[in-house]
Parts: sequence; structure tokens; C-alpha cells
Amino acid sequence: MSDQWFRMHGAEKFDLCPPDVSELDWAEFLRKYKASETLAEVTHPIQIDVELNGGCNMNCPFCLHGYETIENQAMTDECYHDVIKQAVAMGALSLKLNYINEPLMRRDLEEKIEYAKNQGILNVYFVTNGALLSAKRRKQLLDCGLTKLFCSIDATTEETYNQQRRSGLFQRVEGNIRAFIAERNAAGQQFPLVLVSFLVNKLNEHEAEKFADEWVGVADIVSFQKMNEVPDHESGLTIQYDEPTSGCKFPGKQLVIDHLGNIQPCCKLAGKQLKDGNVFSSDLRESWIAFEPLRKMHRENTWQDHPVCGPCMRCEI
Repeated sequence: MSDQWFRMHGAEKFDLCPPDVSELDWAEFLRKYKASETLAEVTHPIQIDVELNGGCNMNCPFCLHGYETIENQAMTDECYHDVIKQAVAMGALSLKLNYINEPLMRRDLEEKIEYAKNQGILNVYFVTNGALLSAKRRKQLLDCGLTKLFCSIDATTEETYNQQRRSGLFQRVEGNIRAFIAERNAAGQQFPLVLVSFLVNKLNEHEAEKFADEWVGVADIVSFQKMNEVPDHESGLTIQYDEPTSGCKFPGKQLVIDHLGNIQPCCKLAGKQLKDGNVFSSDLRESWIAFEPLRKMHRENTWQDHPVCGPCMRCEI
């Protein structure tokens, strides 16, 4: 597949200002976010990712959950509140409420979204497989201040979906996402914006063009993504592409806190190998400072020989 696919259809909608945020504040957030993506030297993360629980309701072959059992241990409210307060104090304005888990397994997810917004976070989103996006949850998510909903589908047929997701829930997932969009529109809302994604690998690459045909113009944003190999496992699904010409954007814009409190600079599966610090024994600022050599490496484009970043950037881990 050509690299031309790996872009977002409708990406300009990311610039739209949510109704509960002032246009001046949103413009400043966008300025800082885009600056962080240029690998410019920054003094604090513009975004944090928080994994509220460890578990997932699927065992996909492109994810750690497809190879090992991860207990669905929940981050405590006290820990979450402390992380959000630290992040806001540092200057973070964006929050992604997942890492490699299924966030809708947290029944209080909407409360966590409202808390973050009340603390001053402007942009709140999460990625879901959509299986738990029931009518009740859809209504709650429409009312809680969520900015964006990212839905991973990765297929256009039930056969391919079942190879990808091993769940037999293709029709439910598609139905849930389309219902969410329809219910949002019927309520006269533009937000939350809905993104649907397609993780390209050897199982589904033949359906990529059809996926675009089916979802562009239905979802607000349609994304195609490259797959990294699962660390310490060989899925055999990864497709090799040309080596990137610049460093990774993630360490320059975010910190990731997993459900155990570990702090890492990256949201990729291999990011676990880069962790430095834990929220129960150190603070976010300390970890941000500790990751400066990694950011410098990506700014200077010298990541090729790094044992974690090098293979990841080539989609080989």
C-alpha cells in the first residue's frame, strides 16, 4: 500500500473549537500543540494520556491483549485526580483517556471526563473498539463534555473484522458508531467529533480503499495508520514501509501514565520499554525532564540506532 493512505481525511476538523471552550483559548492550544509536533523544544507536555484500567474486552493479534492476560486493575480516583492536577499545573491542555486498554470498561468514564474539563483541560478524547458503546453510554458521552470519540474498526467485512478482532461483533460495533453519529446530529450537536480508524496490516490492506468509501462523509475524520509489531511477539502482520525522514512527535508533546502509574514518553506499545518514574513515587515534571535526552535525539534525527525508537520508527518492533 502506498504511503499516500497514511493521512487523515477531514483532519481540518481538529481545528474546530468546541462549544464549551473560548476561541482564544482554543487557538492558543492549537498553536502549542502544532508547535510540539514540529519537534520544537518545549518546557512541558501539551497532552497526557491516562490509562484508567488495564483490561480490554477483545484480544486482537496486533495488541498485547492478544498474547497475554492483563488484569483489569483500575486506577483509583485519588491517583487520577492527582495526575490531572499535576498535568494542568504543568500546562497540559489535552487528555487522551486510554493507552492499550478499552476505556468504556470504566463505568465512571464520563465522570472522569467531566472532572478533567472542570480542572481546565480543553480537549478530551479516547479510543474505543466500540463494542460497549450502548445507547445508555452514547447518551452519557454526548452530555459529559467529550471533545472527540475515536473508534477503531479496521475492516469493512465481518470476515476480516473477525480475523482482526476475534470477537464476532462487527455488526454491533458498526451499528453503535453509526447510531452515535446519528444521535449526535439529531441533537443538533457538532461535538464530540467522531474519528474512525483503520490499522493497516496484512489481514486488511485489501479493504483500505473500501473503508474510505464507506466512512468518508459519514464520520467526521477517517484515519489510516501503520501497524507496529507487538513487542516480544511475532504477529506476522506488519507491513514494511520506507524509513521516516524525521523524528517521532510523541515525546515532544505528551506523557503517558498507565493504569499502574508508570510514566512513559510514548503511546506506542513499545513505549512501555521507555518508562521512567511512577506517579506513586515521583511527579510528572521529574519524568518530563528525564525524557529530554530522548526528545533531543528525535529533534536531531539520530534515533536510527536507538534500541526501542529505531525499530518502532521502521514499524519493525
